[in-house]
Amino acid sequence: MNDKDDMRILRGIYFFYTKLIVPSLALSILIAYFRPAGLDWKTGIGISLIFLLPVFHYFSYELRSPQEYYFYHNLGLSRPILWLSTIMIGLIFGLALILI
Repeated sequence: MNDKDDMRILRGIYFFYTKLIVPSLALSILIAYFRPAGLDWKTGIGISLIFLLPVFHYFSYELRSPQEYYFYHNLGLSRPILWLSTIMIGLIFGLALILI
């Protein structure tokens, strides 16, 4: 692969996750506003983000527009890779918010 292919893959990943991160982060902030007593903001956002990112992935790509997987497959990103990366990114960002 060359640099042009790498940039195309990175642009595809960016497009994929902006569709997921923006709404899941917005809803996580809203959920954290109604958090239980004794739980701080960033922990509430982190816990919500861990669960909501895969939920938004499921609703956005599995139910609403499963044909978009063909676009990402042509970039070299299979469905299992996208699911695994969604779970890992949710865990990384969520745990970072909880632990920092």
